Amino acid sequence: MRMHLLVLSLLIPAIAAGLTQHDSSQQPRDDKKAFEKFLAEPFLLGAHRGGAFVWPENTLVAFKEAAAAYPGILLEADARLTADRHVILLHDDTVNRTTNGRGRPEEMTLAELKALDAAYNFTLDGGHTYPYRGKGVTLPTLDEVLGALPHERFQVEAKGGPELMEAIVEVVRRKNAEHRVLLCSFFPESMARLREIAPEIARTFDFVTGEELLRALREGGLDTYQPPDHVLSVMEEHLAGYGVNPGEIRAIRARGIPFQIHTPNDEASLRKYLDWGVDSILTDRPDLLAAILAEQKD
Repeated sequence: MRMHLLVLSLLIPAIAAGLTQHDSSQQPRDDKKAFEKFLAEPFLLGAHRGGAFVWPENTLVAFKEAAAAYPGILLEADARLTADRHVILLHDDTVNRTTNGRGRPEEMTLAELKALDAAYNFTLDGGHTYPYRGKGVTLPTLDEVLGALPHERFQVEAKGGPELMEAIVEVVRRKNAEHRVLLCSFFPESMARLREIAPEIARTFDFVTGEELLRALREGGLDTYQPPDHVLSVMEEHLAGYGVNPGEIRAIRARGIPFQIHTPNDEASLRKYLDWGVDSILTDRPDLLAAILAEQKD
């Protein structure tokens, strides 16, 4: 009996420690304020899906090429959960458009997804050639990408609910990448979960908090407004719907909230938003935006 009590007394602290360690991946770490480190460096040049008009989107090839060509670039990616709960980088809700397979990623295992050619349908000349087809380009995991590019900053859009956001946070923390990611989602419930479990990680406003910000601005309460998020990211086609103008962008930025626009791809639009003074542009043509920035710098 004494031996059983002794064993139990030794096991209980170990079990408790294990539970504490497991739960820590979902515990707030606000004291770190990793978002401050992320926002301390400029992120004007952003590659949407890694530069989808230049390289196969959401692939390690795209992220590596963009990072090598444009030091300091912000690499944007889309994340989904596989059937076996890995965080895979893929924009669409099926693999049909970009790969040689068919199906929904949440119904496929990581092994099944890794067997696909992620660059199968990528072409730069309207389908005459497919320069990356058959070259071993696979759908990467978030873990894989953060590990392969340990010094680059990423913007990761969660294409799913709170469960996906939790999995993303777990990967980010495991890779010690809290200071170099900006997380976002079109699902307000996912962003609410992110604020709860990882307030230290940089995040964009969602539809709900974004509208609250604009209301505070337009009702004269911006000076006392307490931002719940860090970066206001607006789709180009939503600017007119929200009625956002350059003056409002200046006021938002003056309040200490960076303004991001996505996804302009033509030269005239890129130049217009640069003239507006936005903090970040996500584009499928990072090569074109980089050329304009180099020209303006000279």
